[in-house]
Amino acid sequence: MRLKSLLLPATITLLMQSCSVFRPTPVAVASKPVSPFFDNVVVKLGTEEEFKPAPPAKIERNIGPIEDKFERATTMNDFEGIEYIPPAFIRYATILDIEVEKLTNRKLIDYVHQWWGTPYRIGGNTKSGIDCSGFVRGLVADTYGLDLPRSSREQAHYCKRIGKTEVKEGDLVFFSSGRHISHVGMYLANNKFVHASTSMGVVISDLDEPYWKRRYIYAGRFPDSE
Repeated sequence: MRLKSLLLPATITLLMQSCSVFRPTPVAVASKPVSPFFDNVVVKLGTEEEFKPAPPAKIERNIGPIEDKFERATTMNDFEGIEYIPPAFIRYATILDIEVEKLTNRKLIDYVHQWWGTPYRIGGNTKSGIDCSGFVRGLVADTYGLDLPRSSREQAHYCKRIGKTEVKEGDLVFFSSGRHISHVGMYLANNKFVHASTSMGVVISDLDEPYWKRRYIYAGRFPDSE
């Protein structure tokens, strides 16, 4: 009995030293997360000076004559071989439904551009107001160097009458709202003509618009301009 009492503590001590159940559990090592980005990539931020926004482009409020633009710039952004095309030419090519390269009369387009939208005023001859014959007279003088009579009826008598199928750029087109000629414009292209309208001022219209089609009389060409 004494032997058993001596062996029991020794057995318990031996079991505690050898059994894995009583061994201390090691502290788990936290797993390192895998980065979804490339390793060893350094991003260098620019200086405050580098991130300052560029100053806004200067806008020309007074565009000036198109002719001046052609004198100052013949190529687009100084790229050799690329012709500079003023925005006004693209605008009028769209209105006339023709290729912009066919707008070769720069003085004509320039004059129309500068007077576009000028309100109608009977007897007027300035940018504050102008009538149809005054506008055509100034357009012909500036573009072709000819001095036309002042009234639309006198201008009709001055021109040589031609058929509608013969009309070309620079010819005049005459209209009437009664017994006599009372309105005039200049033909441009594709059935379009420019004139000083009583309702819209200087504008481009179509000869086939019902209003003008009903009032069309004939077209006229300047003498010796064949």
